Amino acid sequence: MFVFMALSAAWCQAQQAPAVFNAQRIKLGTFTYRDLEHRNEVGRGIITIKTAAAGKYVFRAKATFAADFQGFHSQQWETVATTALEPVSAKLAFVRDSEISSVFDLEYNSGSVTGFVIRHKEKQLVSATVPTDIVDQRIDWAAILSSNLEPGRKFEFSVYDPGTGISRVAVQVDQLEEIRVPAGSFRAYRVLYQIEKAGTTEHYQILVSQDSPHMMLREEFPNGIISELVHMDSK
Repeated sequence: MFVFMALSAAWCQAQQAPAVFNAQRIKLGTFTYRDLEHRNEVGRGIITIKTAAAGKYVFRAKATFAADFQGFHSQQWETVATTALEPVSAKLAFVRDSEISSVFDLEYNSGSVTGFVIRHKEKQLVSATVPTDIVDQRIDWAAILSSNLEPGRKFEFSVYDPGTGISRVAVQVDQLEEIRVPAGSFRAYRVLYQIEKAGTTEHYQILVSQDSPHMMLREEFPNGIISELVHMDSK
């Protein structure tokens, strides 16, 4: 989209504000999304967000594919983080019938990440140093929801994924707008963000409820998939 081309230049030139995350700004509960490609439903996802002991937050997701992906019919992941979105652990797996095939399992601790990742059907150990503002890439969207959202605000943070390593995220909050999704009509912030990975930059847009604690109402992915909120069971 043409807006991304202009924003890319602006992000490179402008000084970014530091990100300050507070998971208390995120609505707890279970949220069901449908994934659309060219207006056709190609999958469903359920995200559950809840608190745990010692002030931790648990983010769990299960995505079901309309067509098998390399023989798998769904994917599931879990990330545990602090109130400040500092990562504690993360794991991801694909599911085929009753078989759960792990992709990675990570533990974060004091500026480091360890664990394993499956590459080319082989288990490889993970051991890396990460910056203090790191967020697990599964919940980059949650980091945005947990931020102070104001039209025109820009900020940056880093994400980690065992496949791509450390990537920088640049965020810009756009104006408020009215949006309708299957779950209802909302007033929402449109937030544009880009993830700068080695050799490529991925562009995303999410629509976040104006009311706090925030919900993710819609997400637009670089591959053209649009995910929108169908149902919520909030706490």
